[in-house]
Amino acid sequence: MADLPPLTWWSTMRWDLVDRVLPTDRRLSVVEMGCGMGAFGARLAARYADYTGVEPATESAQVARERVAPYGGRVVADQSDLDPDQRFDLLCAFEVLEHLEDDAGLLRDWAQLLRPGGQVVVSVPADPDRMGPWDEKVGHYRRYDREQMTDVLEAAGLRPLQVQHYGYPFGYALETARNLIARRQERQFAGVPFDERTEGSGRQRQAVSPTAGRLRHVATRPFAVWQRRVPTAGPGLIGLGELQR
Repeated sequence: MADLPPLTWWSTMRWDLVDRVLPTDRRLSVVEMGCGMGAFGARLAARYADYTGVEPATESAQVARERVAPYGGRVVADQSDLDPDQRFDLLCAFEVLEHLEDDAGLLRDWAQLLRPGGQVVVSVPADPDRMGPWDEKVGHYRRYDREQMTDVLEAAGLRPLQVQHYGYPFGYALETARNLIARRQERQFAGVPFDERTEGSGRQRQAVSPTAGRLRHVATRPFAVWQRRVPTAGPGLIGLGELQR
């Protein structure tokens, strides 16, 4: 069995919380919208009986296929490639909604892939007043506060179960560093269409070395414990919703 793909500093913090809100029943079927390069997808495929990722960016999708295949998962290019009769128990979308002009509308469409009582887990960048150069670089339409995240879940026909921050305090330092990098690169992405920025966003600052991934996990462990104790602060949000039965 292959090693799980390495995570970035930021996604290591995110996974610590996602891992704690995911359903515990390992028999579930899962679809992940916008699975990127499959680092989370491999973890979901290793945990659950059936995993399908959807990723339209060709380069990212190819990496994701190679990463989830050892765990029995698969990756398709578009929602239309899914079996129209299949319904899933869990739908995930990590760092996707902020790239969508009609976030609630698309989440509502995706929710139709769920069985009654199925759950949705999403992550988004938090706090609208923190919009910065990195958000511009990677094609973010918006950031969310907890009320806005709850509103999006409800508008998509979901019953909000939980919305909480993550990333305190380490995420603030990471975000500051990313904004400094993006500010120096503003001339490179100025004028680039949002869809092109979005397509490349999943490949930004990605980890490639398993050893580096393990070191990140160890180094961020104290901050992971810290963020669990402060669920009302941090530059990221996790939302959990349920499709009404």
